[in-house]
Amino acid sequence: MIAMSEHRRKGPSRFGRSLALGLVTAAIFLGLILGGAAWAGWTVTNNGLSLPKLRLDGILLGSMTEEEMTRALRDAGWDRRTELPLTVHFPLGLSMTLSRLDANAAVPAEDAARELMKLGHGTDWFENLSKYLRATFSSGYDVVLRTGGLNENYIRANLRSVTERFDALTGDPDLHLDTDSARLTMTKGGGALSLNGDRIFAFVSDALRGDAEEVSWTEMDGDVRLPDFNRVAADLCVEARDAAFAEDFSVIPEVVGCDFDIAEAEKAWREALPGTEVVIPLRLTRPAVTAADLESLLYRDRLCFMTTYYRDSTDNRKNNIRLAASKLDGITLLPGQVFSYNEAIGQRTEEAGFLLAGAYADGEMVEEIGGGICQVSSTLYCAAMYAQMTTVSRTSHYFAVGYLSMGYDATVSWKQPDYRFRNDRDYPVKIVAFCGEEDDSVTIEFWGTNTDGTHVSPYTTSTEVYDEEYPTVLIGYSVTVIRQIVDANDNIINKIQEPTGLYHLHDQDIQWPPEKLLRDSQSTQILTFYPAA
Repeated sequence: MIAMSEHRRKGPSRFGRSLALGLVTAAIFLGLILGGAAWAGWTVTNNGLSLPKLRLDGILLGSMTEEEMTRALRDAGWDRRTELPLTVHFPLGLSMTLSRLDANAAVPAEDAARELMKLGHGTDWFENLSKYLRATFSSGYDVVLRTGGLNENYIRANLRSVTERFDALTGDPDLHLDTDSARLTMTKGGGALSLNGDRIFAFVSDALRGDAEEVSWTEMDGDVRLPDFNRVAADLCVEARDAAFAEDFSVIPEVVGCDFDIAEAEKAWREALPGTEVVIPLRLTRPAVTAADLESLLYRDRLCFMTTYYRDSTDNRKNNIRLAASKLDGITLLPGQVFSYNEAIGQRTEEAGFLLAGAYADGEMVEEIGGGICQVSSTLYCAAMYAQMTTVSRTSHYFAVGYLSMGYDATVSWKQPDYRFRNDRDYPVKIVAFCGEEDDSVTIEFWGTNTDGTHVSPYTTSTEVYDEEYPTVLIGYSVTVIRQIVDANDNIINKIQEPTGLYHLHDQDIQWPPEKLLRDSQSTQILTFYPAA
């Protein structure tokens, strides 16, 4: 017998069929929803309008194009903020003004509209739709627009300008004495105060992000201490002292007496604001004699002048006179100092610029280097007498000279004879010597200080000199100058006798007896002359 088996296939149940139908329906519905959402997101993304009910700083900008938002912002005065500068005030009257636009703290209307249009118009359609729906069903979609970041370089550059000016105003720690205005000044906290740039930067950054037009920063860093005014007084206070002449008649300046009230100085310092000027009144005592007073005494008076002429001289002699005068010009003599003509002029050589010209040697006319400079020494001697210089050594010419009266000349040669005098006045004297090119003159002046008004009124005494062998024959004159010192009221207060000079007559001017003339003609006289070195 073959047994047979049978498998029966069962169909789906009613529940299974319902579940499957539900899932299909849900999938279709979800697909429709997602598709609708996608379509809605795409539509929102590409509608070219801002989010509904959008507000920026209270300005309604919803459902507008970018251009419309730009106009709406401008109409509401948005761009005024970009033009609104910020002024920051600092201590000591310093300030700086910043542009919000340059500081990147404000956005122009068109830039703001462009940024706002990005809301709900990104690459994610569903996110755009979500923002759209939130904006649609809200009472207002408020946004805050931030810039990408402040322009730190711009802000710090302006701040650095302020801190540098602050440092210039407060960086001086010294005391300043002003005797003209009788005050002592200083900067309170000078050299110790500063502005903290980092903290000020943070403060200014916050102010730029707001709508403030003016803000103030009052803080200063540094340790401000009361000066030791007792030490200041010890260093500064001094008694008055008159200016004085040193031994070389350089001027030792005067000292202004100075003193101040220490308690008053401390009070003025405490009442002053840090970084400001502290003014301390001074008690000054002016000296009776100043350096300017003494300097004005030196060489203020022309004590005398003397002029002689050399019109008939040769060119070489004129050269020598002008050269000698130039060497005298500007020489100064202190009280007690002795002047030497030979030392001042130096040895007369061609190398020194002197030329060959006529001169007297042992009573004879010869040609020698430097001939003619005796006119300069004679003019100097005459001027020195009137300037009340004391004659130390002076030798007269052998014969009278044509440019000065007898008794007023002084002959010189290298190295002797020399003309020397001493300044016995109370003040220095200066020699001024110059030549007149047009009138062939040489002038010598003495400049000094005439404190008593005295002057010289000279006169001469003259004695005839006769030959020893022929006592009736006049051969010359002995002449002496007497210097009368006269006061300001023309009273003679002193008489000084100058060295006597012996002036010979030229042979042709002597009235020799016939026997001497006959004897001289019958004899041969050999004379040897030695010109001065």
